Amino acid sequence: MHAAHDLTTPSRFFEFEMLASGRVLVRDQAVSAADARATGGILEDAFARHAHLAVACAKRVTGAQIAAHGVFVLHPKGFVRHGRGAPKDAERFDVEVDAVDHGVAVIDGAVFAAVRGEALLDPFVGFGTLALLAISLESRRRGLGRVVACAAAVVEEAPDTAERFEREGFGSAVAAAHLRAHLGFNAECCDLDEISNNATRSALRWNAPIWGAAVGFEKYVDRGAYHWELYRTHDAYRRRADTLISFLRANLPSIHAVTSGQTPQASGELPILDIGAGDALFAGLLARHGLHVLAVDAEAEAIAIADAAIARESLSDTVTCLQGTAENLPVPSDSCRAALLLDVIEHLRNPCRALAEIRRVLAPDGVLLVATPSWRYGHRNDPIYHLDEYREDELSRQLRACGFHVTHSARIKGVYDDLVVLARRTPVTDARQA
Repeated sequence: MHAAHDLTTPSRFFEFEMLASGRVLVRDQAVSAADARATGGILEDAFARHAHLAVACAKRVTGAQIAAHGVFVLHPKGFVRHGRGAPKDAERFDVEVDAVDHGVAVIDGAVFAAVRGEALLDPFVGFGTLALLAISLESRRRGLGRVVACAAAVVEEAPDTAERFEREGFGSAVAAAHLRAHLGFNAECCDLDEISNNATRSALRWNAPIWGAAVGFEKYVDRGAYHWELYRTHDAYRRRADTLISFLRANLPSIHAVTSGQTPQASGELPILDIGAGDALFAGLLARHGLHVLAVDAEAEAIAIADAAIARESLSDTVTCLQGTAENLPVPSDSCRAALLLDVIEHLRNPCRALAEIRRVLAPDGVLLVATPSWRYGHRNDPIYHLDEYREDELSRQLRACGFHVTHSARIKGVYDDLVVLARRTPVTDARQA
């Protein structure tokens, strides 16, 4: 007979101790006290190097790679571990970050007291596995100081630490809801515009590359219908485009309009939405298969070029071009059976808001196809226009946190190195979206 699990006795994830300096050393239980103290000495030195420092954390490595060099929460990719996947010798300088999730950290004593750190670390009354995240974010929110990940302080992460953090932290409906209630936003998929419009969270807006203004997108003014031209002249691009279209068609749900006349198709099937459609190449390729598509782009020049290209291809009866943004789609709720986000998410400043809007317009069981260049250490595919590029685990995490269930993932290799993910809209009752 198995003993019943005692839900009233939560496991302790963190230990802490007061240092002679008055600062507080915090470690997750996978790190020995001796290793934490040795690293703590290096972290204490950071307080002499960095002004207005509240929290200093160690870089975590696992094997030959970085596991984390601090974390970002208010970030276009949502919750992301800085440096993850890079060679362990990368990140050789201290880096300012949003917060710390686990590992080893040293916290200023006055800050620890002000945010009630001891209570937050208590598994009975605090945040359990999410406690260190709550402490560092609360320090920033109150303007008590900065959070810095120190390159010289390195700890080896135990193999199961990250999995336990996810399971007992964001993967726990109770813990995640507790943190959302405390912060006022979802730390896994933060809506950056919502933070911008809330004065009580203004101290969280410190990172200029994220909060600054993005450059415009002039490609269509300069190049015209360049995607159509690439499709005609470059074999690799044409194969990639045809592969994406075939992948969507093979997984396209048949969802019909609830009321007759809701779409132009005689069958009553809901349309497909191509977001960031540009010159509407992908919308046109779908239309060649008899599918009705709404092509949406923010740029007026792109819409004019798309309309002309679609007319040249004699596809105007099945493709409708509309001006709108991914964050504010000119489409009714529950009105599309599929959405495309092809070579778009890496351009978006606030993908979480865009994904919430896409989820709104998809019908129940509707699917979203995302394709985006894969992140590579030390390289950005387009350093001018791409704001962020994703690892596969980051993209899947963001989609799940924004209300999608990832059903398929693939890679396009060769000339391109792309992530391809197909996700289905999840019910609104999903505990992590509550």
